[in-house]
Amino acid sequence: MAAGTAEQRLQDPGFDSEAAKKRKAYMLELFGYQAPKYDLTDDIIGLGIHRRWVKDVLKVIGHYKKDKKNLKMLDLACGTGFVTFNTAKNFDDIDIDAFDLVPEMVEVAKKRYEKGFKGRKINFWVGDSEVPYGENKYDVITTCFAFRNFMNKNLAAQNVFKALKPGGMFIIQDMTKPEHQPLRGLYLFALKYMLPLAGFVLGTAKGSPRYLYNSVMLLPKNTDIAKILTDNGFKDVWHKYQSGGMGTVVVGYKK
Repeated sequence: MAAGTAEQRLQDPGFDSEAAKKRKAYMLELFGYQAPKYDLTDDIIGLGIHRRWVKDVLKVIGHYKKDKKNLKMLDLACGTGFVTFNTAKNFDDIDIDAFDLVPEMVEVAKKRYEKGFKGRKINFWVGDSEVPYGENKYDVITTCFAFRNFMNKNLAAQNVFKALKPGGMFIIQDMTKPEHQPLRGLYLFALKYMLPLAGFVLGTAKGSPRYLYNSVMLLPKNTDIAKILTDNGFKDVWHKYQSGGMGTVVVGYKK
């Protein structure tokens, strides 16, 4: 499928659709296998770029909470807790809930909590972004390196909107692809042909590099992600690319 066609796909297939069920089943298998070495693999294959990108997320949170105290945050599709724990290290007055679809990822996050963050108000559980998880509960909701994996992106945005308090903020951070050549071509070539070699050496799941490439290709452009948010009630939506377009941050507010 051509990249342009993939980028225009804004309609949800539906919670009970075969496409959504297959996507979730594959994520459970893939990330369940990857969980024990997920963080190490990210550091090696990504050359630590996600550690630079998370600083942008922390800056957005810091700006938002400048005149606020004792915030409640949800890290949606938290994985092993990378954003959860980076937030906890930088802000001591934010209580954090976090959930992920994959039980093995949540178990890794819980072990990291016990090892280095015990005493902080951080709660982990297994959950689905496409199933409602409360109303008017959170000041900040983040989802990092995960939005591209949601088959029903509008549904996920609706659940986030419901769960945010009035005035709350939603931050999406993810991998994407540059919009302009020659960087786009070079990046996609590396992602499609060189990443599988690195994955083979590191012993990642067989289909992991291919899935990463496909999921990046299926992530809408920033303007289209912004439209998903505005279509579902968010205001003052803004976005920016990271590292020449390899990463992205999209932010919206519930007024």
